[in-house]
Amino acid sequence: LFDESSLAMIPTAYKDGRLYSVRPVPVYGAELIANGDFATDSDWTLGTGWTISGGKANCDGTNAALDQFSITTIGKAYKVDITVTDMTTSSVNVRLGPSSSDIIGSIVKNGTYTFYGTPASATTFRIRSSVGFDGSVDNVSVKEVLKPSGDFTFSRGSNLSATRVN
Repeated sequence: LFDESSLAMIPTAYKDGRLYSVRPVPVYGAELIANGDFATDSDWTLGTGWTISGGKANCDGTNAALDQFSITTIGKAYKVDITVTDMTTSSVNVRLGPSSSDIIGSIVKNGTYTFYGTPASATTFRIRSSVGFDGSVDNVSVKEVLKPSGDFTFSRGSNLSATRVN
């Protein structure tokens, strides 16, 4: 196998006879969401069944939207972080736009989530509860991806040595 294949490595650094390669570090823009910690009952457009209290946006099981308008730019990439707590039933969708085709993530259990997406036709950030969603959202963050992490992932084992042949 190795006789007929090749491996290209483009190092990012050289020191003491060794080559080093580092995965690119992503760069994000400023926070675009106002009141993402829900500290006050402001900055969000609340659909039927949504309230803001106790540092969270809470939904009572109604299928409705929680919106911030004019947040994103069509065609640019975004990173979205969100925490869902107190969920007992159903799901909640995270959207970069108002329609179901704008969904970048669907959450079905409590936890903190990260999604990436690019709005195609709208500048609205929307959290949309499904019928029966009874739960809360908190720590909502939307940031433009200025420099992505690269189109690959890798992990290194504990043995970082390598042998060059020929």
